[in-house]
Amino acid sequence: MNSFGKVLVVFITAASVSFAAFAMSLVSGGTNWEGDANSAELTDDMIIAVTQGEKPSYAVKVRKTQETVGSSTNLLADAVIAARTRQLNDAKQELQRLTQEIEKANTESASRKALIPVDEAAMKARTALYDSQLNKISSDLGAVTTDFTSKGGEIQQIQRLNLERRDEALRRKNELELLRNDLFAARGQQKALEDELLRAEENLRRLKNRESQLLDQLGQNQTASSAKARKISTKNAADGRSGSNKK
Repeated sequence: MNSFGKVLVVFITAASVSFAAFAMSLVSGGTNWEGDANSAELTDDMIIAVTQGEKPSYAVKVRKTQETVGSSTNLLADAVIAARTRQLNDAKQELQRLTQEIEKANTESASRKALIPVDEAAMKARTALYDSQLNKISSDLGAVTTDFTSKGGEIQQIQRLNLERRDEALRRKNELELLRNDLFAARGQQKALEDELLRAEENLRRLKNRESQLLDQLGQNQTASSAKARKISTKNAADGRSGSNKK
């Protein structure tokens, strides 16, 4: 803000010197109105339009706003004076505006300077709080990193265990397939043995029937033989008794 004020002072001083030189040239009567009207110092801010005719007329406008300054005049000197006067008035108004802004800025600066110690203390407290939070975050991050490393080792161990279990599951699956094949073969063999057992039981039943038949036939034969033997014994006994009687 101080630098801006210095620039403003230099600008106003230069404008004042230029106007003073212009006024002195009026007093001395040696003003080059044509040269002054075409000078960059004037044309940067103002436009002097010329209307050609028997008596040329001059009209002054502000370059930025195209605002007309005064009324048209037949004298170039009047147009230049009007343009310079407008420049001086604009410079004074700008100086007044900037002076007010500087005063306002100085007032605000003073009020803000009064808040600097409070803000500085608050900033220090906030910085200390942030440092504490940052230290806590760093500590927590270290703990999380350690836990993550530990968990990473556990995860790798679990992955290895899962691989081993998967291999074991595949091996068990293969064994199950083999057992199923063996079970299928055993069931086939069991069916064959059951059929063989049925045939053996049927043969046994037939043999038992044959045995029963043979036993029945043998019993009949024995009965006939016993009867025949009794007959023979009876006959022999009768023959013996007859012989004894004859003697």
